[in-house]
Amino acid sequence: MTTLAQWLETETDDAALASVVLSMAAASAELSGVLREAPIAGQTGLAGHTNVQGEAQKALDVISNDVVLKHLTGNAAVAVLISEELDEAVHLAEGGAYLVATDPLDGSSNLDVNVTVGTIFSVLPSAGGLLQQGRAQAAAGYVAYGPATSLVIRIKGDVSVFTLSAAGEWLQTVVAAKVPEASGEFAINTARERFWDAATTGYVKDSVAGETGPAGKRYNMRWVGSMVADIHRILMRGGIFLYPLDSETVSKGGRLRLLYEANPMAWLVEGAGGLSTTGTIGILEIVPTGIHQRVPVILGSAEEVKRVEGWYAKG
Repeated sequence: MTTLAQWLETETDDAALASVVLSMAAASAELSGVLREAPIAGQTGLAGHTNVQGEAQKALDVISNDVVLKHLTGNAAVAVLISEELDEAVHLAEGGAYLVATDPLDGSSNLDVNVTVGTIFSVLPSAGGLLQQGRAQAAAGYVAYGPATSLVIRIKGDVSVFTLSAAGEWLQTVVAAKVPEASGEFAINTARERFWDAATTGYVKDSVAGETGPAGKRYNMRWVGSMVADIHRILMRGGIFLYPLDSETVSKGGRLRLLYEANPMAWLVEGAGGLSTTGTIGILEIVPTGIHQRVPVILGSAEEVKRVEGWYAKG
């Protein structure tokens, strides 16, 4: 089987970029072990403070951030780290070619019930500054900590999946992930229905109508509440993920963060043949205004994303 290091040798001739990906992979391999032992070590539960978004931090949010910071601090190619758990960008190696934006532990509210969580990251050229469009990404990926630990990564070509072996080595298990163009699954938090806009309400109503609705097929709804888990399912078998702008999140611009959640996931989904949008603009086209900027996120199988965009086009 192809190892991550071997894949990087053929995927890019930029040794600095390859080293950043390897640093994130090493941090994630360490986190996989930390998460596996966390209940035994008493590392679950709240940390007793909040992050810059005002969200209560889990103990493992803080630990995960520290692990990522440790691995990137030792890499001369990383100039800056932007993290969900840090108020400000952290400047690391002067002259480093890249910056990393990360959610070190996505879905941490699921930790207490042993549901898949993950690490999301985006790699950008440091010369472009902190606020760059998603199209500028040099690489992006996520790690899903589930029954197996999976690293999903894209540089410029296909989306590849690597699995962490018992020996601690990343081995390629999917050469080119492809999101099916059509699907019969959608992922959305229906508990927020009272806040939805007309486009979201219309799309979900049409989908729930099944064979009798405009799509003419039956749908299943899926919602894990961990973005990594929901997007991993979509990358493996299709579907659509929606966290749209609604009446409760409109004042903040959305719920999910652009630099280290929306952009890397859009980069991966589009690289696998899917589409991404806020409903009115492609996610990768957004010009950021802040490192913790929030945006609406709709991404997945192309046919489904186009249906949602059609609803937004109706005004």
